[in-house]
Amino acid sequence: MKTRIFALAAALLVATAAAAEPDAALAAALEKVSKDQIAAFNKEDVNATMAFAYTKSPAFDTAKAELPTLFAHTDAKAEQVDFKYIGHDDEFAVARVKVKVTADDPDFQDNIVETLMLFHYQDGAWKVFDSYVLAADLTQ
Repeated sequence: MKTRIFALAAALLVATAAAAEPDAALAAALEKVSKDQIAAFNKEDVNATMAFAYTKSPAFDTAKAELPTLFAHTDAKAEQVDFKYIGHDDEFAVARVKVKVTADDPDFQDNIVETLMLFHYQDGAWKVFDSYVLAADLTQ
């Protein structure tokens, strides 16, 4: 009886580890998308920044239109400070992402924004579909 319980427990551990591997790979891929988009943002490259966004997202056109003005008026730099993969279904993947944004501009308040970020697969790559603010803290 003890042998059967041990065998069952071992089988469950192997199955759980095998199921976690694809999620670990997906989580790493999504985190790379987030970090690469932030790197493009820090270079103030509108096209490169938007290359990481899902083109059919409801916010795509607005973001693309607003980025040039933001880049022209504020030398903001972003840094991802936390990334927690949450899960996925057959269409979307979700992560909790925390980003710190700073600027050497007296009119800009440095901040840390925590979002739920949705990703969608498009043209062979994961893209940022949208993000929803969970918390925003102003920093010194």
